[in-house]
Amino acid sequence: MVKFRCLQRGYCCRRYWIPVTHLDILRLVLYGCYNPRDVVEPLEASVYPSTTDIPAIRLSDGEYYIALKIERDGSCVFLNRDGKCKVHEFKPLVCRFYPFIYVVRNGDIVIEVNTAALGECPGLVLDDKPIPQHIVKELQKLAKVRIEELRLWRELINEWNNSVAGSRSFEDFMKFVIKRAWADYTYLKERGLLVK
Repeated sequence: MVKFRCLQRGYCCRRYWIPVTHLDILRLVLYGCYNPRDVVEPLEASVYPSTTDIPAIRLSDGEYYIALKIERDGSCVFLNRDGKCKVHEFKPLVCRFYPFIYVVRNGDIVIEVNTAALGECPGLVLDDKPIPQHIVKELQKLAKVRIEELRLWRELINEWNNSVAGSRSFEDFMKFVIKRAWADYTYLKERGLLVK
């Protein structure tokens, strides 16, 4: 069976840039008392690869993705020296899936091993058996939340991009994000889709 247990070595925290939604940012504020401006930054859309799932924002000087800050050594702002995550209990949803991914096929959420994690994640052991059902169920539940959060994030970014046409700063965008995050937090809570 595919076996996985996060060993908190931080390899994935040094390899990837971490896109965040407004609700990921709100969780960092609520549960970690972080100032978003200290832990989130705009990354130039032309430099960082993405998918259509993650929309870029327009600011006065270009298009950007919103992500956790990247330290000089390329690691995530929340990676401790010992390789452990400072925000493991409420880390961004994209981090919670690794080393797995979800795919929606014919309306069903399918959990698969992220091929990029093969040979990279020390906590992932493959033996040609299926992913354990408890992991599948947990990640399917989380995927429902992620899908809804991404939908709300796309709405927010479309509203921002269409209303300001790139004429505002990152600071203005962050104010807009936090205000909207509180409204969407309530929306998700009412629907039983809120996660820490």
